[in-house]
Amino acid sequence: MVEQPGLGLHFLWMLPIVFLLFVAGVTGLVIWAVRASGRPAYPVGPPPMQMGSPPYAPRETPLEILARRFASGEISAEEYERARDLLGGGGKT
Repeated sequence: MVEQPGLGLHFLWMLPIVFLLFVAGVTGLVIWAVRASGRPAYPVGPPPMQMGSPPYAPRETPLEILARRFASGEISAEEYERARDLLGGGGKT
């Protein structure tokens, strides 16, 4: 029998190497694309403010809430003083 010219089966040992190189190349492209996007993959911190949205208001402390309620007339002076003494950590004895 006469051997035909061509690749034959002696190139099959290269298939796993070619596959590993392909996987490494695709993985490298994905990593490069994520890093080149200019932003972290997982954002850290509060969401960015939108244009025209009001800035975040700081949280009021319990004493500030109490003072606001007294100033708006929701509670009386006696209720304000009693609650202020309780929130201040000391009560009248």
